[in-house]
Amino acid sequence: MRDQSGFSLVEVLVALVLLGLLSMALFASVRFGVTAWRRGGERSDQIHTSMLVQDLLRRLIGQAYPLVLADGSGTGRIDFAGTATSLDFLAPVPLALASGGRARFTLAIERHGGNSDLIVTSRPELAAADAPKELSRKTLLATIEAAEFAYFGATQSQPGPEWHEGWSGQLSLPALVRVRVRFARSDPRLWPDLTIAPRITADVGCVYDPLTKLCRGR
Repeated sequence: MRDQSGFSLVEVLVALVLLGLLSMALFASVRFGVTAWRRGGERSDQIHTSMLVQDLLRRLIGQAYPLVLADGSGTGRIDFAGTATSLDFLAPVPLALASGGRARFTLAIERHGGNSDLIVTSRPELAAADAPKELSRKTLLATIEAAEFAYFGATQSQPGPEWHEGWSGQLSLPALVRVRVRFARSDPRLWPDLTIAPRITADVGCVYDPLTKLCRGR
């Protein structure tokens, strides 16, 4: 007949040890799952932010307005000035940001110690003369290792299309604008090369003169 007196002290101790081991394993699994979920969420947020920034740049640069500025030569130049670290141009204001109209946008790579930030500033095209040069300023990407702009097309001095570090004083917009961003190796953010084709190619400043069959004043 089985002894009904209960468990021995050794059996109770063994059971407690096994229960403790199971609890530790369960806690470790839960902690690992929570950590992985948090890291996955943070990485997803960072990738989403990069995608939003690329989408904004694609919209702004893609709609760069080729306003012709008179320069005394009779041909004029496009109001678009780009270097390897900055880009200044006119473009329609996205409806999500304001009520419309055009604004002057400046994209700039600002260096801070060993890192850089990608900044966008804007000012309405018809802002008062005494208004601040920067009415809006926003950091698009912070703490990046390096970034650069490049421009593809034919220039006055180089008839064959190729990539250039700068684009200013030209008769037309570049065919392509490339934005490269590099993050530190330990940074989980991603940035595939972004290449944008400005879509407005018409001579928006041309007023046709039927007598000369040219743009008036040129």
